[in-house]
Formats: sequence, C-alpha cells, structure tokens
Amino acid sequence: MIEDAFIINPTAHAYNLSDANLRPNPYAKGLRDLLVRLHQVWNPEHLRVPAEVYMSDWPIEALARTMFLETDIDMAGNMYLRLDSWFKDGLASRAKNVEAATRWPERFVTYVGVSPLQGLEVCLADLEDQMKELPGSVGLKLYPDEVEPFASWRMDDPTLAYPLFERAQKLGIKTVAIHKAIPNGPVPINPYRVDDIDGAAIHFPGLNFEIVHSGLAFVEETAHAIGRFPNVYANLEITSLLMHYGPGMFEDILGMFLFWGGADKVIYSDGTLFCHSQSLLEKFWALQLSDQTLNKYGIPQLTKADKALILGGNYARIAGIDIEKAKARIADDGFARIRQQTGIQPAYSNWKALYYSEKQRASA
Repeated sequence: MIEDAFIINPTAHAYNLSDANLRPNPYAKGLRDLLVRLHQVWNPEHLRVPAEVYMSDWPIEALARTMFLETDIDMAGNMYLRLDSWFKDGLASRAKNVEAATRWPERFVTYVGVSPLQGLEVCLADLEDQMKELPGSVGLKLYPDEVEPFASWRMDDPTLAYPLFERAQKLGIKTVAIHKAIPNGPVPINPYRVDDIDGAAIHFPGLNFEIVHSGLAFVEETAHAIGRFPNVYANLEITSLLMHYGPGMFEDILGMFLFWGGADKVIYSDGTLFCHSQSLLEKFWALQLSDQTLNKYGIPQLTKADKALILGGNYARIAGIDIEKAKARIADDGFARIRQQTGIQPAYSNWKALYYSEKQRASA
C-alpha cells in the first residue's frame, strides 16, 4: 500500500525469453527484440537487468518476490499468455499460472488464456479445462492475431467471439483483457485497433473488458470507448512506462482518458517483470497534472482518492475483490513478515539472486 491505497497490478508476467522458447520464424525474434528494447530504452539504467537474466525463463517466484518484497504492490494478476505462434509456451506458461495460484492464492488472481484462431470448439474445451484447474480465475486474456500465416479475429464476431464470451461468463469469468494498441513485433497493425470492442461491450454487459496497453495507439478511440460503455476500461500496461520515457505523452493520454471516462475507468498496470513497479508507483502517487493539461481537458486535479481508484480500487470492483478482506489475508503472510524485517528491498535483487543461484547450482 501507499498510505491507505491498496495497490493491485493486474497485468504481471514471468516471461520465457530464452532462445529455446522461440518459434522458428522471424516474428518470434522480432517480438522478443521489441520486449528487449522496451526494457533497455524505456526503463532508467538502474532499473535494467543484465542481458543473460532478461533473456532467460523467468521463474514465477522471481515475479512474486519482486512485486511483494520490492514494491508497494499488494496483489497482482498473473496470466496464461497464448502467443503460441511466437513462443512455444505462449510466452508466460500455463504451469506458471497454476503455480502462482496454488503457492500464493492470497496475493494472485489468475487469468486463463485461449487462442480463438484455433477454432471455437477447441477454445471452449480449452477454457473449460483451464477453469477446472483454476476455478477461481477472474479473467480471460486474449490476443487478436497469430503469425505464420498471418490471421486475426474480432471481438465483435458473433460466431466466434460471442459464444466464447458467453461460456466464459457462465464459468465465472468477470473480466476479459484484450491486447490492443501495440503490435507484437513486425506484424500488421490492423488487428490491434479497438473498434471491435463496441460489439462485445454491447452484447455482454455483464462482462468487463480491459483494453490492454491503452493509449499507446488509438488514444481517442479508446477514450470514447471507456466513456461510452460502463464495462470498458483502459488498462495502462506498458503505457505506464511513459512516466519514465515520455512523461508529457503519459500526461496527455491520461488527461484524455480522464476527460471521457473519469478516474473510475482507468486501471493502473505495468507488466512487471520487464519493468520494475516501485518507481512508477511513486511517480504516479506524486503526479500533479500540469495547468496545461487541466486547461486543455477542463478536468480537475487528480486527488489521492482518484489515484487510489486507479491503483487498485477500480480493478477490485470489476474483479470482485473485497479490499478489506484482502488486506486481512496478506497482513501477516510470508511476504509481509519479510517486509517487516527488511523494508522494501532493492530493485530486482530477488530476480538476480534467484537467477545466479540457479546458474551456480546447475554448473556445480
């Protein structure tokens, strides 16, 4: 927490960026190169890890320790990613999702993942199977395209998307997170537009829809979507890094979202581990919108109450998390006890320690 604000990072990942995990196509390497550049360029130098650490299979324990021992994050969302045509395990595996849920159920909520281009019946069976394994999952994570060959699908497809959403809702899914705005490497941008969100939001008012990477492209369209539909939200994964790399751009994006949707339609996220959350959280908590932004959009200054909504309150509402009960569950868990002894630990100290310890063990 920061002061009394309960913080949830709903989009956190333990990637597998090892050479062995790449599919044998140029798009896999292109996406990995993009993720490398984002880490090396959009993060300050002191918040980067050595290349050998980054280009490895990241343990879920490194993700948990980084967030809950090195930052003010209280809870997080872990996702099974289905970038199957780029990475052999989808980039963040199903096994890691299960591990997060079983080892730290008081700290993680989980998202299951399917690949709609595999066909509706395959998707529905896959969804059912994952929900049996992790029946408490709150979300469904989706990607709009595949490569080799290029193919895409739309959120407003009544024959593919709507039956999938209907089944997800029946199984207890509360929120659907769709990757938009930033293409997965050197691929066509059209599938990453947000114009297909409308149909999904209209036909499934009982589901929430997160536009992930909101604002990195199609800013106005995203702002109109969160303004028009009560069940559409702007998820700031990667966009939040602009507080480091392009603070003026971040403020302009946030101003437009606040103008159209208000503070209760924006969800903080960042994508840890490929960035480190603590300095971003501190910058956001200290953020004072400039007079230029306030005048341009005719909006009031962000209050601490607004920031608390963005940092956790909004997500708790859509995911069905009782914040007071969540506080009680983690008040004396293993992470809390360590934090009481050490305070906030140095950035990436746990990930690097785990990596080099395992490397030493493997070479012994």
